[in-house]
Amino acid sequence: MRKKLAAVCIALILLSSDASAKEDFEEPEVIRCTCYCEHGKTATGAKTRYGIISGKKEWLGCVAELHRINDDGSIGQFIGFFEFKDTGAGMDSDGDGIGDTIKNGKSVDVWVDTLEEAYMWRDAYGDYVYMKIIKGKG
Repeated sequence: MRKKLAAVCIALILLSSDASAKEDFEEPEVIRCTCYCEHGKTATGAKTRYGIISGKKEWLGCVAELHRINDDGSIGQFIGFFEFKDTGAGMDSDGDGIGDTIKNGKSVDVWVDTLEEAYMWRDAYGDYVYMKIIKGKG
């Protein structure tokens, strides 16, 4: 029942999306994708659950469409739709000891329930995915 409800909610978001809006990832782009498994509340106040993705704060309220990357670099298998409901710092990209890749839109974090699931995600999809951002209302 929860999966059906989630699918209906995502469909409503997609149907009400503003096609004229310009976003950072209007077309699918390759992005670093890691996982986190902290339980609690997201930046928007929602409880953490599968289907939530962490990204830069300008993406809050949008939906990420994720796809696997094929061996030849082309867009592969559809992974799923994920709601931007959380933010974060990300990995340190400039050596100053402060994470910045999520803040700068260079990486995203998919929420999973356990560390084991994070390893399973990495094994299944790798460290990079194709992502398209869908701006929605709802």
